[in-house]
Amino acid sequence: MNRLIRWPGLAAFVVIAALCAAVWYLVVDYAAEYMVERTGTKAVGAKVELASADLILFPLGLQLNGLQVTNPKQPMRNALVAERIRMTFNPGHLIKGKTVVEDMSATGLAFDKERTTSGALPESEKFSEKGAEIRERLRSKLGEFPSLAAKNAKEILENEKLATIEEAEALKADIASARENFKARLDELPDKETFQEYKARIKKLRADSGLSGGVMGAIGKVDEVREIRQDIKKDLEALRSAREDLSRIRAEFQERLKDLKNAPARDAERLTEKYALSPEGIGNMSALVFGPRYAQWVETSLIWYQRLSPYLAGMMRAGEKEEKRRRGEGIDVEFAPRRQIPEYWIKTADLAMEVGGGTATGQFQDFSSNQQVLGRPLVFAFSGSGLKDAGTLAAEGHLDRTNPKSPEDLVKFNLKQYPLSDFTLLDRQDLAVLLESARVGNANGSIRIAGEKLDADIQAVFDTAGFKVKSDQADNLLISGLTDTLQNIRSFDLSAELGGTIGKPDVRIASDIDDTLKAGLKQTLAKRQAELKSDIKRAVARQTDDAVESAASGMAGLDAIKEAIQERLEMGSSVLPG
Repeated sequence: MNRLIRWPGLAAFVVIAALCAAVWYLVVDYAAEYMVERTGTKAVGAKVELASADLILFPLGLQLNGLQVTNPKQPMRNALVAERIRMTFNPGHLIKGKTVVEDMSATGLAFDKERTTSGALPESEKFSEKGAEIRERLRSKLGEFPSLAAKNAKEILENEKLATIEEAEALKADIASARENFKARLDELPDKETFQEYKARIKKLRADSGLSGGVMGAIGKVDEVREIRQDIKKDLEALRSAREDLSRIRAEFQERLKDLKNAPARDAERLTEKYALSPEGIGNMSALVFGPRYAQWVETSLIWYQRLSPYLAGMMRAGEKEEKRRRGEGIDVEFAPRRQIPEYWIKTADLAMEVGGGTATGQFQDFSSNQQVLGRPLVFAFSGSGLKDAGTLAAEGHLDRTNPKSPEDLVKFNLKQYPLSDFTLLDRQDLAVLLESARVGNANGSIRIAGEKLDADIQAVFDTAGFKVKSDQADNLLISGLTDTLQNIRSFDLSAELGGTIGKPDVRIASDIDDTLKAGLKQTLAKRQAELKSDIKRAVARQTDDAVESAASGMAGLDAIKEAIQERLEMGSSVLPG
C-alpha cells in the first residue's frame, strides 16, 4: 500500500489544494465585487455599489446581491436597484476564454429609489456635462412659459434698456458734433467785416475813377472792380456750399428726429410682446405646460444613451483579430466551430421588476460583445398585467448591431389604465403646475435610433384628470386664467414626436388641451395685454420725453448757424457790384 501511494506527495497535494480553496474563498468574491463596482462606476459616472458577490462552483456561476446604480444627476437617488442577479457560465467556453452565460435571472429590479448616502463621485472623477446643449435646444424648440416676475410697467422698465434712450443720446451727440463742425467752418467763412471791406474798396474805386486819370484811369479802375466782384462771388459760393451742406445734414437729423419720436411706441410694442402673452401666443400652450417634463425625459434618456454608447458600440466590433505568428513558434489552431462565439454572450436573462405597485416580468436574449460574429441582435420583451396600480404594460424591441453600417435600436410600448398622482409638469420658482391625479387610458409609442438619427412618436389619452396650479401670485391675470381653465379639464390627449439627431433633437408636443386653454384664456390674455401695453406706453413716454426733447433742442443750434450764413449771403449779395 505504501508503495502504491506516495504519502508525502499526497499530503503536499492536499495542502496546496486547501490553500487554493482558501484563497478562492477569501479573495475571489471580493475581486468579483470590485470589478463590478469599478466597471459600473466608470460607465455610469456615479457610484455603482454591490452588497456582495458570490462565485459558485457547482454549477459554475456568479451571484450579485444588492446592486445599486446611482443616478448621476440626483446622487441621493438610485437610477436602478437589483435585489439579486444570478448567472450560470458555460465551463467549456470559459476554458477557451469565452464568457458565455447560459442563463441569467434578475429579481427585485426597481427604478428611481432613494439612497441613504450620496452616490456622487469626487469632482475629479465626474463626467463632463454633455446635456447642456441638448437642454438648450429642447428649451428653444418648446418655448418657455412667460415670466411672471414683472407684474407692472414700472418693474418691467427697471429691468429693460429702452432703445429710445439710446437713439436719443446718439442723435443728440451727432447734432452737437455737427454743430461744432459747422461753427468752426463758419469762423473760416467771409463775415460782415469781409463784405464791409469789399464795400469800402468799391466805394473808394468809384470815387477815385471820377477825380483823376481821365479815360485810361477809369478803364484801370473797372478791372479792379471786376476783380473784387469775382472775389465776392467766390466768397458767396463758399457760403452757399456751407448752407447746402448744413441743409442736407439738418434734413438727415430731421428724419432721425421724426423716427425718434416713433421709437417710444416701438419700445412699448416690443416690451408688451415680451411680457404679455397674447391670445395668439398660446396656440401651443401644451408645449409650455407639458414640455419641461417631456424635455427632461428626453434629455435624461439621450444622456444615458450617449453614456452607454461606447459599450453598445462594442457589440459591432469587427471579427476576431488574426493572431500574429512569431517566427520559429507555433500557433494555437482553433478549428472552426459550427457556430462562432463572441467573447461575451448572455444567451437568456429573465428579469422581474417593480412597476405600478406590482411585478412585471421580462426577458432579453443574445446580449453579446459582437453581434456581427453571433449573427443575432439583442432582443427584449417586458410585460405586466393585473398590476396593483396599473392595467397592462408591454414593451419590446431590439438593439441591432449585426450590420455595423446600419445599427438600429428600437423599442415599442403600450400602457393601459396607468394611474398618475402628484405628477409635476411645470416647476418654477414663481409657478408650478401639477397633475394631482389622472389615468393614462391608453398610451402607444415607438422610439427608434438609427445611427445618430432619432424617430419617436408617442400618443396618449388621459382621463379622470385633476390639475393644480400653485403660485404666490394668485391675483395675476395669467395665473388666475390658467387655474380656472385647467380646473375644468377632465380628459385630454397628448402626442409627442422626436426627430433630429442625438446631439440635436427636435421635439413637438400637441394636445387638444391647446384649444381649451386658448378659448379659456383668450379674453383674459387680451385684457391683460391691452392693460399692460397702455401702462408700458405711458411709462416709456415718461422716461423718454426728456431725451427726445433734448435731442430736438440741438437742432436750434444748427438753425442759428444757418441763419448766420444766410445773413452773410444777403450781405455779400448787397455789396456785389452790378
